[in-house]
Amino acid sequence: MSEEQLYANRRRSTGTRGFSWILALVFVLLGISFFVPTNYYVSRPGSAIELGPMIQVEGGKKDDTGSFMLTTVRMGEANLLWYWYAKMAQDVELLPKELVVGKGEDSEDFIRREQAVMDNSQKIAEAVAFRLAGFEVKIEKQGVWVMGTLEGFPAHKALQIGDVITYVDEVRTSEAKDLLTALSTKKAGDQVEITYTRDGQEAKTMLTLEPLPESKSVGIGVRPDNKQEIIIPKEVTIASQGIGGPSAGLMMTLEIYDQLNTETDLTKGYKIAGTGTISLDGKVGRIGGINQKVIAADKAGAEIFFAPQDTPDTSSNYEEALATAKRIGTSMKVVPIKTVEEAITYLNGQKPKST
Repeated sequence: MSEEQLYANRRRSTGTRGFSWILALVFVLLGISFFVPTNYYVSRPGSAIELGPMIQVEGGKKDDTGSFMLTTVRMGEANLLWYWYAKMAQDVELLPKELVVGKGEDSEDFIRREQAVMDNSQKIAEAVAFRLAGFEVKIEKQGVWVMGTLEGFPAHKALQIGDVITYVDEVRTSEAKDLLTALSTKKAGDQVEITYTRDGQEAKTMLTLEPLPESKSVGIGVRPDNKQEIIIPKEVTIASQGIGGPSAGLMMTLEIYDQLNTETDLTKGYKIAGTGTISLDGKVGRIGGINQKVIAADKAGAEIFFAPQDTPDTSSNYEEALATAKRIGTSMKVVPIKTVEEAITYLNGQKPKST
């Protein structure tokens, strides 16, 4: 072998070893990035899930030719790898941790709150659907729902997300405004007896009132919501499969209403996805991650997508959804919705899909 050939072989061998070292370093850095936390959560497109198999209404029909689907996003704490991926990917979003979990909260608190909100959304969906179908619905106020606690305040150690405050010093607190009224005459340093329920069990605790941040009033440091019992004339079973949050409210309402409406097929044979919170008056509210939900619906083959028209300008959920639909080139029709009645009217006006 000539001297030139020996030199060329040696150079190739050196280059190969150098490339191997670089490759090994890349893999090491990637491995390390899995364990490096950031102060962000990452959300990305989730899935579109048919509601028919999830929801069962007593005596309801399930012979639709189409389907209603809820849409989800996937969310979790972002390690360094996910952080840099989200910086480069168009449909992956970084959310500052304090926007997802409150100060002093952790992922378990977030999951507990999301599940509590989902439970409430289910009950409201039942009430709205039954009322629209002509049934009588009774609503009984149960107390003040704890949706979060403030770090450094007495409630942070004593109460949990999902607890329901029923009395303050033996004065009934049927809703959030009752809690505010009960504390309005108190001053910092006063103690109050809080009666609450957790997992169906009643308990009591003594808490000392403290000045609330950016407020002239005092409190125990909770983020309150109203907890109510909704009484409907038929049993509804919803297997939400661990899905949390309030954004499935609209689509659950439509599925329940459709099962109650035994004479017609509201889907008309279409695959219908969408998103939006639901309130007791039937209004549809804004949600997060609308662009990611449009992508999830498109991948699932949805033909219609209901999006909240929460504002009259370009910042509305509908306009965001429409922009994403145009960008990804989907044939799915994005429909603006302000109320459940609008969604029902739209579907009633569609011709049955030809097969």
